[in-house]
Amino acid sequence: MRHIELQGVRVHNLKNIDLRLPLQKMIVVTGVSGSGKSSLAFDTLYAEGQRRYIETFSPYARQFLDQMERPDADRIENIPPAIAIRQNSVNLSARSTVATATEIHDYLRLLLARVGKIRCPECNKQITHHSPDLILSLFGSRPAGLRFQICFEAAQRDGDAPNELTRQLGEDGFHRVIIDGRTVTLDELAASKHQSESTVLVVVDRLAIGKSEDRRIVDSLELAFRFGNDRCLLLWDTQNTTNKSEHIEVDGREWSVARFNRLLFCDDCQIEFIEPEPRLFSFNSALGACPKCEGFGAVPSISFDKVVPDASKTLRDGAIAPWTTPAYVHELEELLDLADDYGIPTDVPFSELKPAHLDLIRNGVPERDFGGLSGFYRWLERHRYKMSVRVFLNRWRTYEDCPACHGDRLQPLALAVGLPAIPQRSGSVPDARLNLAELCRMSVDQSAQYFEWFGASINESDRTITKSILDEIRSRLGYLSQVGLGYLTLDRKMRTLSGGEAQRVALTSILGSNLVNTLYVLDEPSAGMHARDCERVIQAIRDLRAVGNTVVVVEHEDAFVAAGDHVVDIGPEAGQSGGRIIFEGPVDELLKCESSTTARFLNRSEKATSPLKKGSDPLEGVNSKGR
Repeated sequence: MRHIELQGVRVHNLKNIDLRLPLQKMIVVTGVSGSGKSSLAFDTLYAEGQRRYIETFSPYARQFLDQMERPDADRIENIPPAIAIRQNSVNLSARSTVATATEIHDYLRLLLARVGKIRCPECNKQITHHSPDLILSLFGSRPAGLRFQICFEAAQRDGDAPNELTRQLGEDGFHRVIIDGRTVTLDELAASKHQSESTVLVVVDRLAIGKSEDRRIVDSLELAFRFGNDRCLLLWDTQNTTNKSEHIEVDGREWSVARFNRLLFCDDCQIEFIEPEPRLFSFNSALGACPKCEGFGAVPSISFDKVVPDASKTLRDGAIAPWTTPAYVHELEELLDLADDYGIPTDVPFSELKPAHLDLIRNGVPERDFGGLSGFYRWLERHRYKMSVRVFLNRWRTYEDCPACHGDRLQPLALAVGLPAIPQRSGSVPDARLNLAELCRMSVDQSAQYFEWFGASINESDRTITKSILDEIRSRLGYLSQVGLGYLTLDRKMRTLSGGEAQRVALTSILGSNLVNTLYVLDEPSAGMHARDCERVIQAIRDLRAVGNTVVVVEHEDAFVAAGDHVVDIGPEAGQSGGRIIFEGPVDELLKCESSTTARFLNRSEKATSPLKKGSDPLEGVNSKGR
């Protein structure tokens, strides 16, 4: 078995220690707090593993990476590339959610870009674009010999001479047009007295199924799209076909009309959509973020609860707290001056004011040059470059759901793309779609159930496209559920999680990375965790080890120590009195080590110490038990 070889390690308080740590095992580093556990795990093992990995990059790439210092040691051998999760490494950004921290959000964006369907938010019609090859594939369901014409609409532009359209079409190589129900040549069109508002269909080609080569059909469609502003029409002979959803009469014969658009455009609502791509579904991208809230999902505003802390006060007595300060008392004076003219009572409790009065106070009276609280807030925002204004503004500011996206964070064109919803037995919307925001509002357990159904319900072509994406999503959802976080919603903000929840989410992000032959260094994953969840995390770490990784865990929790394949006990005390190897080896042998405080604790030979005295070290009682 290969080992990580350490000789003469003198990092921080480590006393020239030598170690042989087995690879592809779960190694638990324990000991009293301050004994040197983190110095060994993070400042030695992780630092050297990361440093050596970064050294494999080019000098140009290395200049953009933070490199850790070389540990103070005589020799370190056989150390694999390292990844570390420390308790202070969890991303607490206002934009970070459970989905983004575990990369589920990235795979959802990719999934929507690949197989998401667009529906117009106004009329709910599915929006698709047609390529010549796609249109050609539709010909397979038509009977052989069926005649059709490929056309595009042309219109006379305002200000053009009467025959300008005819001249331009002739220069482009066209010969026939359909106008007022007749097929005429361009010469006949020029000589006729047609109405300028009449629809002119330019005939690109006249063909028959089975008698025309595919290449000719595709070329004619490309030409129609080019001159028809990415739109074209196919006129089908209605003989031997029952499709008469739209039809016109040409030269005494009825033709069915099929309209095609190379753009993602809703003709009924005149809305053009963006071709789905992963950036469109990112609230961290200018392309996908809601323009109103810039992807935060909330906008700052002034809250009456903060502005009026005591609603029993009257306006005259200073119910509006920001306007009682010397710098802004003139705002209150302006309100009192116009109160009588607009019927605003100034000597009754604020809680008794009517909605019409509150609306005037909030939105102001523009004709009297009084901006109200909203105008006051806007003035503060314009002057927030001043430190004093920023501090003052934060006292009264709150955040409300964005009125544009209603907390969904994305712009409307991104929310128009969705995946099919699970059909309900009753009351379901036919062909309902779930956009990215709705997918992220599901809990982990609900999302796992949905993607199991989705993977089984899509067609074979889409299954081939999405297989690897769905595997990654289901894998990460499975890890979250495995560590006891199935109740969290995917859009839950990371900064609202407890310490234990945030640690388990961070653990899921590395469990889902599917790396092998890697050194993982974990910093007390049991911190803030309920005892019933420890076994779940231990099993997740075992799964990480089972695929060929080495896991080093800095821990005090007895369940983790007992679950380790190899234990390193550092001590005997903290600081300068620590930094020595008390024990190294399997857990069974640790229990026989009389000099190890951890062994005595695991054997339950030491009882809990008495309650701490005031002013004592809060870790002292823990250290005495070896935890």
